[in-house]
Order: sequence, then structure tokens, then C-alpha cells
Amino acid sequence: MSQDKIEGVAATRMKLLELRSKSKLAQHGHDLLKEKMDALIIEFYDVLNEVKEAQSQASDVLEQAHQKLRFAALQIGTATLRNLGHIAPETITLKTSTRNIMGVKAPKLDIVERKLDYPFYDAETTTLAVDIAVNSFRESIASVVRLAEKVATLQKLAYEINSTKRRVNALNHIIIPRLNNTVRFIALTLEEDERETFGRLKFIKNKIEKAKKEGEIAHA
Repeated sequence: MSQDKIEGVAATRMKLLELRSKSKLAQHGHDLLKEKMDALIIEFYDVLNEVKEAQSQASDVLEQAHQKLRFAALQIGTATLRNLGHIAPETITLKTSTRNIMGVKAPKLDIVERKLDYPFYDAETTTLAVDIAVNSFRESIASVVRLAEKVATLQKLAYEINSTKRRVNALNHIIIPRLNNTVRFIALTLEEDERETFGRLKFIKNKIEKAKKEGEIAHA
């Protein structure tokens, strides 16, 4: 174990009590941070499983949407579909907020969709396949947004875990050992001072007693 200690600390009983109190407080903080880190790791793996599931769902929904788009292109032509894409109005916006996960501000994404009073394309020049493809891509957007939210949450949790781990390691390997080493150093210094003081007092007492005896002999 490292014998590193805090330099320039006066070896007094008041400082000893102060550092012992700080050591206990640091240990308590370490234990709380360790519990937090363990809980964050559990949450991280839960979200990781959610990410894998959301990724699989998004991939499936996107594949289905592309299949329906290809079927629509076969019916009305790729050029017509491309033109519809150019005139399509913006009906979807993303609302962002946060939610708290054990002190971590995780992103929350919500889709706000503006309903159209009528389709932006002419029903006479298109087919039902276009409606199906449009609805399918709307569903795919929702699945991609869900995936993005979970991935961002996973990143936030990973950052907080690393940050908490650094603090736990600093307390465990640097701060607490340094405090404890300093406490031991001051305690040993005070004990040594007490032994020296006791020795001096005993020496003085012996000299006084010897002087008294010599004085009694001289008067006899």
C-alpha cells in the first residue's frame, strides 16, 4: 500500500480528529458512489438489451417500408415517386426533453405529427400501394426515433459510469489511503511525543527524588 500522506499537516490532536472525520466521510462517499455505479451498470445492460431489440425492430420496419416502396414504384413508376417526394410537405417534427435515470439526464424524443386534411398527391394518378408505402415509412420513422433515444440514453449512462468509476478509484486509491496514512502518521507522532514527555517527566521525577534523598542524608 502506498505510504503517501498529506504534506504540511500539523501533528496535533485537533488535526487528528479532523482527518479521522474526513476519512470516515470519504469512505461513506466511496460506498455511496460504488452503489450508484453498480446500479448504473445494471441499468446500462437493461438499456443495452432495449437497444438491441429496438435496432432489430427498426431494421425490420425499414426493410418492409422499402419493399412497399419498391412495389409502389412498379405500379406508378420511379420518376413519379421521386416527384411526389419533392412535393411532400413536412408533417413530422421532433420534440426533445429529458428524463432522469438515477441522476443521469437521458434524452426523451417524441414525434409530433401534423395531420393533413387531404393527401398531398392525386389519388387518380397513384394507387393504394403509395398510401401503404407512405404509412409504412411513417412507422419506420417512429422506430428509428425510438432507437435513437435508446442509443443516446446508453451513451449518457456509459459516460456517467466512467465518470463515477474515476471518482470511486480516486477515493479508493488516492484520497482515502492518503487520509489514513496521514492519520497513522499523526497518531504515531503523538504517541512518540507522549513517550518522550513521559520519559522526561520520569527522569525529572527521579532526579527530584534522588535530590530529596541526598538532602535527607546530608541533614542526618
